[in-house]
Amino acid sequence: MLTIEDLHVGYGGAGHALSGLSLQVSPGEVVAVLGSNGAGKTTLLRTISRTLPRGGHVRGRVELDGAPLPGKTEDVMRSGVVHVPEGRRIFPLTVAENLRIGAFSSPKALRMQQRKLVLDLFPELEARMGQPGSTLSGGEQQMLAIGRGLMSCPRLLMLDEPTLGLAPLVIERIGRDLEKIAGQGIAVLLVEQNLALVEIATSGLVLETGRVVASGPAEQLARDELAARYLGATTGNRPDGEGKARTADRTPAGPRSTASQPAAAATKGSAEKGELLVQAEALTLRFGGVTALRKVDLDVGQGTVHAIIGPNGAGKTTLLNVLSGILAPDEGTVRIGGRVLPHRRPYAAAGLGVARAFQNLALYGDRSVEDNLLLGRHHLMRGGPVAFAAAVVRTRAARAEERAHRRRVRELAGQLGIAALLDQDVGELSYGDRKRVEVARAVCMERPVLLLDEPLAGMNREEKLEVAATIRYCHTELGSTVVLVDHDMHVVMDLAQTVTVLDFGVRIAHGPPEQVSADPAVIAAYLGTGDETGQPGRSDAPGQRRRQGADGRSRADEEE
Repeated sequence: MLTIEDLHVGYGGAGHALSGLSLQVSPGEVVAVLGSNGAGKTTLLRTISRTLPRGGHVRGRVELDGAPLPGKTEDVMRSGVVHVPEGRRIFPLTVAENLRIGAFSSPKALRMQQRKLVLDLFPELEARMGQPGSTLSGGEQQMLAIGRGLMSCPRLLMLDEPTLGLAPLVIERIGRDLEKIAGQGIAVLLVEQNLALVEIATSGLVLETGRVVASGPAEQLARDELAARYLGATTGNRPDGEGKARTADRTPAGPRSTASQPAAAATKGSAEKGELLVQAEALTLRFGGVTALRKVDLDVGQGTVHAIIGPNGAGKTTLLNVLSGILAPDEGTVRIGGRVLPHRRPYAAAGLGVARAFQNLALYGDRSVEDNLLLGRHHLMRGGPVAFAAAVVRTRAARAEERAHRRRVRELAGQLGIAALLDQDVGELSYGDRKRVEVARAVCMERPVLLLDEPLAGMNREEKLEVAATIRYCHTELGSTVVLVDHDMHVVMDLAQTVTVLDFGVRIAHGPPEQVSADPAVIAAYLGTGDETGQPGRSDAPGQRRRQGADGRSRADEEE
């Protein structure tokens, strides 16, 4: 069906993003594309869907059924090739409207047929047709994105990181759904880092700096040492710690300097060693009739790494939003270093010692990495009308202050292993590098408390371990107290001293990683039972009823 031969793709005057790539995809086949961030995986999908950014140039043969692929995006879609990009990209419309957009060019009879297929695969969506897509849980947003693609009657469905930021049991569900889609005769081209999904593929290839360095049956690739670097296949995936890849002996690339550690100093000023640095007492937060947090307590000791885990829609990001002053709880109190955090005052949270990296990247794409990092130091710069006027007219004092902060930014970038990226615009970076910049900007704030919301999402195994080493470095060398939300149980259980588990906005477990990972309630709600491969356990039959919380809501009721 799809034939690619000797494909070369470049951007402007830069080197080739893809070099000499050849690929064959047949109906009903699932082909996995592996590789590090920046290896060219997304470029491959954009080349096929004709969505390369301006300045991209293509050389080589790309054919569909023996004929050249159309040159316009809309014509490619009409020919049966659909691209579901990373990050879910849900329109700010209802579920029904999102699905109708996918079927914009299909006859009515065909639309009804595809709608039935989508709702058979994702029955959760049927009850939420009038609900805004943005209010679905992360897992259901991914189902909606795939369903919207299926509404276009694709012959080839291209998925870019469909498990990005999803809980283990949701990943298993998505995997089963993709097998059913392939069973309909639809070919699937899958960019993915998660072994649970790659295992459903029939074949695959591994990219490094735009070149194919390994290819063959997916089962063989999963055992291949090269592919294991991206999948973590040789290290296991056990949440109980057995066989997990350790990060303790890894350090971020780049020089080391611990001469200046304001974060540690600030910590000493706000709480004594061993005392609680972050305290949340009986937090309750409601969105309309939905209780997103219910009587949640959280105690984070100074100098610790504290993980918050749970299913998509459990309330993890909502809790971080309360801790950082973005949302005000209806009930309860947050204290940072013993001082009460004012409601809806993010700048006050920064003043009390809180830095934040977001799940959805909040960077300026048209500015350099250095400028984005410098923005994290804004609260450390002199303020007021006099300082503002000095900055505008570029007085000697203002220039000296800026130089000092830029020196510190470069020093921290070197310590965190991203010095080589400083002069690049953020918009030119791969998703993984942008995630690293997001974390680094929070580090550049040099606050004692570092809140990290899914810093590992969208990264391959090797990149995750590098970022985990960065987090460990912030904790051990810079003196940061870290509150970490993530779904990667390898890293969470390796880094954290304490783990809190949320489900439907309720704290269901709290304690050391070993204790929490063995808790029956946590296994049932989040981890699954596991199997001999070390993958998260499968949930019950595909047609099972969705679990509901104490207030009768499903996880889809909360935006997470």
